Amino acid sequence: MRAATHWRRFRSRLRGKLDDKTLYESDSLYARARQIAHDAYQSTRGRVRGKQQAIKRASMAAAMLRDRQTRTPEYLLARLLLLVPAAAAAQDEMDRHYGGYKNRKARLYELIDFNDTFVDTVLALPEEELTGFTQRLRTELNALCAKLRVDGFDDDQFDAIVHGLSREIAVYRGAKKEGYQVRMTSRVQDAKGVDMIITDPRTKKSIGVDVKTHSSFHFRLLKLQRRNLIDEQRRLECELAGFCTIRNTRRSEQPDTVLLRIATSRLGPIANYSFRKTDKLAALIAGALKNHGKYIV
Repeated sequence: MRAATHWRRFRSRLRGKLDDKTLYESDSLYARARQIAHDAYQSTRGRVRGKQQAIKRASMAAAMLRDRQTRTPEYLLARLLLLVPAAAAAQDEMDRHYGGYKNRKARLYELIDFNDTFVDTVLALPEEELTGFTQRLRTELNALCAKLRVDGFDDDQFDAIVHGLSREIAVYRGAKKEGYQVRMTSRVQDAKGVDMIITDPRTKKSIGVDVKTHSSFHFRLLKLQRRNLIDEQRRLECELAGFCTIRNTRRSEQPDTVLLRIATSRLGPIANYSFRKTDKLAALIAGALKNHGKYIV
């Protein structure tokens, strides 16, 4: 019986198609990533046809690349490509079932794995590769999903993911540029809403940050108010400050989370996943650390 979802080699099938840039970029980052992803996928085994089998094989191939612990840009990009089928399916399921549903935690981790690998890939890319990366990535993801005959992200989903992650990456890079110590969190902490830990090297105090876009920050505050976790005065104070602490009342060992509003209208434009100027971001972080910084072990 033939293996499910045969993945043809790119060159033989697409030769002559000028829209496939790998044909004339034979040694580009994207061509190397495609080949790594192709080889990893072909090394998996599957005997049942269909989307679910293709998603499973792609996830297995991504796990194989993760276990190799090779963090070069092409390996990270290859892993990112292979994570798309499962992440897109998880996003569709979460969009259809807002709130609790079966396997929600597993679907959440599939999205977190994709997001974390996206961040790792961007941070590993040479500066010259960042220009046009978002659009090229969209092309690569669509090409892979078409070959595997699975659904990928639609345009709205992809744009929303990139919109949020571009701000997270810009905060990470901007904070480091301003002299702060920054580390991305584990997938467990990420699932609890903490994207990164920012530490002031002078005071040694830290904040666990959940990066929010302008709109998501606003609506999160409204939700907290509806749940009586903050009152209206506190909500307005947070809106003015651009940050707000969510107190941890369940487990004392879990640090508080600081919601950090990243609004380009206030902090300046982001280009190639970096703020053009970081002085306003530095002031925002300094204010959050001054008001909510703690010693985090």
